Amino acid sequence: MQPIQIFSNTLGEEELEAVRKVFESKWLGIGKETEAFENEFAEKVGAKYALATNNCTSALFISIKTLDIGPGDEVIIPSIHFVGAANAIIDAGATPVFADVDPVYFNITASEIDRLRTKNTRAVMLLHYGGHPCDFDAIKDACGGLYIIEDSANSIVSTYKGKNCGTLGDIGCFSFDPMKMLVTGDGGMMTFNRESLYKKAKLLRYFGIVDQSSGLEAIKSGRSDWWEFDLGCISERYVPNDITSAIGRVQLKKLDGFIARRKEIWERYQTAIYDKHIALPPEPLCDTTSSYYLYWIRTSKRLEMAKRLFENNIYTTFRYFPLHLVKQYRSGERLPIAEEANKMALNLPLHQNLSDEDVDRIIKCLSI
Repeated sequence: MQPIQIFSNTLGEEELEAVRKVFESKWLGIGKETEAFENEFAEKVGAKYALATNNCTSALFISIKTLDIGPGDEVIIPSIHFVGAANAIIDAGATPVFADVDPVYFNITASEIDRLRTKNTRAVMLLHYGGHPCDFDAIKDACGGLYIIEDSANSIVSTYKGKNCGTLGDIGCFSFDPMKMLVTGDGGMMTFNRESLYKKAKLLRYFGIVDQSSGLEAIKSGRSDWWEFDLGCISERYVPNDITSAIGRVQLKKLDGFIARRKEIWERYQTAIYDKHIALPPEPLCDTTSSYYLYWIRTSKRLEMAKRLFENNIYTTFRYFPLHLVKQYRSGERLPIAEEANKMALNLPLHQNLSDEDVDRIIKCLSI
């Protein structure tokens, strides 16, 4: 039997042609392709500004620094979240405060924000789990002026009441790694609706250099000392390049088709999986749409099912291991819903490269 992967991507001749053109240009660094990708992505998701990065984790690191979050500050974050999110908070000298999640959606709740908020809380970093948007209005009310960073790595074109995830809070962060829906090899994007945040993030993206125009542009503007520079802050280098951006521009045109196929597979699972030991995931909240990044079942027989699927060349996993259980973080929290999810939840394959026969095989293996 051919193996069925849990994640996959769709790259073809159009992406190769886009890369070929970048090679022919002799400029492989950040340039016109990246600028075009940023503009096209901003238009796609309805953001005023978009800023490409070398990966989503970089976007999260930049987000924390852009909002001046540092020592003594706290950031509330759902425990079911990616490790890079917590690392970004800790790297800035702030403290991640791990929150429990909704037992069905695995998203952060307003009640947890109310419970955990202190005078030191500066922000909430949320995740729209699996592509299903959080109950954002309730969360915004609970935040009451706190910054909101949206990790939209799962929710690239998910919408909440007509607005795209990643444009609801102060900063949105997206991922284009090999396991995501839009793939550039690696890469990320930040979105903003406030110019001041966009400009500061752009400064942080490239060492903190104030004037980031090229030497050639400086010469054309009349500067005779184009090699001199100044720093507005101290930062690292998080820029992407025109190779990945060229791929991203092609992928962006295909994205809606990818999501449509993923939705078809989701609906097939929802109607065809029958087992008294399996609880199916919920449909998106009212007035929202999903990007269908993850499909998660819950079962007391998780290990048994995962082993059976693996023996039939079907790979499964659970995203994401609760962060409060990571020993390095020394949390000491007890978050019963996240811990139960860690014992019972299993992600099945969900991507546009699955054939109908693949889906039928997965469903059959679940019900043996």
